[in-house]
Amino acid sequence: MSILYAITVTLMLLVPVGAAVALRRRFRAPWLLWSAGAVAFFLSQVYHLPLNNWLTDIGLIGPVAAGAPDLLRTAVVLGLSAGVCEGLMRAAAFWLLNRRGLVGRWSGGVMVGLGHGGLEAMILGAFTALSVAGLFALRGTDLTALNLPSAQLAALEEQMAAITTPSAAFLLPLVERLLAMALHVAISLLFWLAFRRRNALYAIAGILYHALVDGALVFIGPAVSNAWLLEGIIALLVVPGLALIGLTYRRYGVAEPPHRPRPLREEWAQYAALLRKELLEQWRTRRALVVGVVFILFGLTSPLLARFTADLLRSVPGAEQFSGLVPEPKTADAVTQYVKNLTQFGFIIAILLGMGAIAAERERGTAAMSLSKPIPRWAFVLAKFDAQALVYLVAFLLAGLGAWFYTGQLFEPGLALGPFMAGNLLLWLWLLAFVAVVLLGSALGRTTLLAAGLGLLGCVVILIGGAFPQAAALLPAGLVAWISQLGIPDPQPVNGWGALAGTLVLIAFCLVTAVGAVERQEV
Repeated sequence: MSILYAITVTLMLLVPVGAAVALRRRFRAPWLLWSAGAVAFFLSQVYHLPLNNWLTDIGLIGPVAAGAPDLLRTAVVLGLSAGVCEGLMRAAAFWLLNRRGLVGRWSGGVMVGLGHGGLEAMILGAFTALSVAGLFALRGTDLTALNLPSAQLAALEEQMAAITTPSAAFLLPLVERLLAMALHVAISLLFWLAFRRRNALYAIAGILYHALVDGALVFIGPAVSNAWLLEGIIALLVVPGLALIGLTYRRYGVAEPPHRPRPLREEWAQYAALLRKELLEQWRTRRALVVGVVFILFGLTSPLLARFTADLLRSVPGAEQFSGLVPEPKTADAVTQYVKNLTQFGFIIAILLGMGAIAAERERGTAAMSLSKPIPRWAFVLAKFDAQALVYLVAFLLAGLGAWFYTGQLFEPGLALGPFMAGNLLLWLWLLAFVAVVLLGSALGRTTLLAAGLGLLGCVVILIGGAFPQAAALLPAGLVAWISQLGIPDPQPVNGWGALAGTLVLIAFCLVTAVGAVERQEV
């Protein structure tokens, strides 16, 4: 993937959280509101996408192309579908938050909007990574040999020209998401006003505004060939939303008491002290040693198991007849065995060692001792995650070196060290996704047992989602196939960039939500 598009995708992942951090430096907006907005967006798509498919099946949604029949009707239906589906979940989120007294201030409405539009931007960033990497893989390929319909071939050629011609086109996805985030903030403020003033007309206005923008883009977009002109049209449609944000800020935001956090240098110094404490605890409790030994053991034995499986079968009385069914082992088999072992046992270790990270401290009372001091909650949570991440990083590097060495001794040709170690870094990132999920469970659970159950449930949901090919392309499961091809001779091309970005989104969401949960708890 081009470095310019990689920068764009990175910004699409970072800006939503960065904007929330900037808001919190000015106002006391809980992180839990960001998570609530993100969950509202995700849940709205659970029924929004099937609804659109059903509307397409019954003929209310037709082709979206210049000159397509009934394009106006399609635009109206798609606009209302988006506005109503997301609006209903927005209303549910604000109702629940309002009952708990979490969203009484202007900054709270903004934070919900940043979460709603932010998760959308992050998910679309993962899709951008997936699609751009796929297009770059087609460079130098005769597109006519793909036997695509003429319309799809023309669209593919246009996309290939856009990513290969030097221009500022790589900024288009980022600009579009920034405008969309502003729109979502404005719509969320309309829903906030609906609950604050107890007037449902504001919520209806938010649904209609959303429907108007989406429907207008569906109707106008196919006729606009210049992408920057289309972004200009989006900007014009967002201007009323920006005006609403400004007006509500003058009316409500200015009156909010300012948040006066400690200087960032002091907060980062406290984070560093907590990280040192967590690493010391990992060492004194022998957790780091156990993780290192287990990972090195599997790194050394995986190539041996792949190489001598047939010999082992022949040595077992009565099993000789099955030895012929085992094909001649190759370098790829050693990598496959290595990945299989570490994903299975690393997953179990992540749950066992991470389930009590916060819940156990809360039960013992040590969390209260730490948080009774002026320590930011984000530092408390992030230090626990980063300590585990550093332990697993060292373990993966040692295991990878062991597997590389023994594969080189037992197989010909061996592994390419650089790509194989890059695969270990991706395997480390895969495991960190489950570490983050378990840490979130530990933050939500009041007891270690409940935390373990929540963490295990979250991990199982992620694993089940990875069983579906459409979802696996954006989930940690999509990394496994990519990892298995790195370093081996004659690897098969695998596009894992979407899974890489999607895994980072999952980790970021779990950490933000864990911080929000710890903020709301009395320890």
